[in-house]
Amino acid sequence: MKKIFVQHKLLLTTLLFLFTSIISIYLTGLDGHIWSFLTLSNDGRFHVMRMEGLYDSIKQGVFFPVVNMSFLDGFGYISNIFYSNLWLYPAAFLRLAGLSVFQSFVMYYVLLNFCTFSISFWAYYQVSHRYNQSLFFSFLYTLSTYRIFDLVRRFDVGEILTMVFLPIVILGVYEIFYADQKKWVYLALGMVAVIYSHALSPVLIAIFIGLVVILRIANLIKEPQRIVALVNAILVSLVLSLAYFLPMIEQLRHTQFKLTYAPLINVSQTGLSWQNLFNWSMNNDLYNGNIGLVMLITAGLIPLTIWKVKNKAVRDFAIIGELLLFMTTDIFPWKYFDKTPVNMIQFPWRFDMIVSILFAIFLTYDALDWFKADWKKIGLIFIILGITLGSEQALIKNHPREEDSYAEFNRLDVYSIGSGEEYLPKNADLDILYKATHKPQVKNGTAKLSDFKQRGSQISFDFQNAKSAQVDVPIIGYYGYSAKKSKGQVSRLTMDQKNNGLGQVTINGTGTVQINYYPTFIQKISKIISLVGLIILSFIFLLKKLKK
Repeated sequence: MKKIFVQHKLLLTTLLFLFTSIISIYLTGLDGHIWSFLTLSNDGRFHVMRMEGLYDSIKQGVFFPVVNMSFLDGFGYISNIFYSNLWLYPAAFLRLAGLSVFQSFVMYYVLLNFCTFSISFWAYYQVSHRYNQSLFFSFLYTLSTYRIFDLVRRFDVGEILTMVFLPIVILGVYEIFYADQKKWVYLALGMVAVIYSHALSPVLIAIFIGLVVILRIANLIKEPQRIVALVNAILVSLVLSLAYFLPMIEQLRHTQFKLTYAPLINVSQTGLSWQNLFNWSMNNDLYNGNIGLVMLITAGLIPLTIWKVKNKAVRDFAIIGELLLFMTTDIFPWKYFDKTPVNMIQFPWRFDMIVSILFAIFLTYDALDWFKADWKKIGLIFIILGITLGSEQALIKNHPREEDSYAEFNRLDVYSIGSGEEYLPKNADLDILYKATHKPQVKNGTAKLSDFKQRGSQISFDFQNAKSAQVDVPIIGYYGYSAKKSKGQVSRLTMDQKNNGLGQVTINGTGTVQINYYPTFIQKISKIISLVGLIILSFIFLLKKLKK
């Protein structure tokens, strides 16, 4: 039996990861219904619409859309600038293959689970070179309560994607600060993957890295080559991420969004009380963000056992994990950060995703040899899987009204743009847009309009006898829209701040207005730079590998 396992270890591990990827979401999505919390405040509908918008764009021949035209019933929403589509293509391809919205979403979830298992296993194996420990870590991390909370309650695809790549980031931090700094590329690539996953997660990771720097400052002074490696990782990740950052900065310069003009919430308002942190974690409550029972016990064990930890990285990670857990509470003075860039994280309990992986590392390290015997590791894995399924069952039982049929989930809500409406112009009113007629309207002057057509971001209509007519068109006039291919006397397109940020042109005489979104110079050049940077980096490391 052991010989068969050794011969087919890769296949059996793959099947194990696939089975657990499915069973861990079975109760909330695969047993005839989906617990989707469509009526509550979460990001599920928003991310489903992101996937659907990419799918619709690809069908129309636009493979890299900037504006998601499936949002707002054709008015469009520029979420693609702030949330990269890079990792959503598998979901869009599943839709193109003929799967329904629900089917593609759940299969995408299974894929994310499988990737998290696989990448976390690989990352830990790079350091330990021990199969059993790496398998143990992958289960501790992938089935951690906060991640399952993100998966089945919040439907926060951005954070879920971040947690797929977070083990690579932690591996890179380990190599730079504690091991072989020449392997700084792990941090660079991990950060790039995170940046293209979720806009806020890099801020959380930057705080984590800052704490590592503080703990290792004396060592960094003695070994400046580690500082050079960190700088290399930062510079490379910035170059490879220019395709994300520069277009976003460009849009922020041209438009005042609700994102910056009227933040939805201040970080000081959302810290957890110690009572809630303890009670929710003790009960493994998937309705509220927490670290869960296993990680809570770990938090209690760290102060009692850290003196036994010989590995400096594990020791520092455990200390930082405790500090970040403290920062999730309302005891931490978050009020001093309300007017700083840190306020953009909105919820301090987002740090739980970093706490979860750091505590999983500490548990796997097993300073007291509690899990030295493999049967104990297997036993804890079964306990964690049982806790996960039991917590999901409790979530279902306690919130029966959130049960939705697959058909209901397939009915898209094109106005689900997130409770903060962050990427609307500052003066836009979602209720008014919801009721608005989807056709061009003359706001000033006179003109006869006819033959209105829209296909994605392309809009056209004819006009006659126009006299200085200001016409608002049924798209939000984000920077990049242009009427440059129009025929007749047609002005450049601007944003009408008095009418929900809709695009506006001034026309005279007779002609045809043709409007479309055209990628800006910044969008084009930033993609080229990032792509060339990736090619050069790949070439350099290929040469190094060949020399070995």
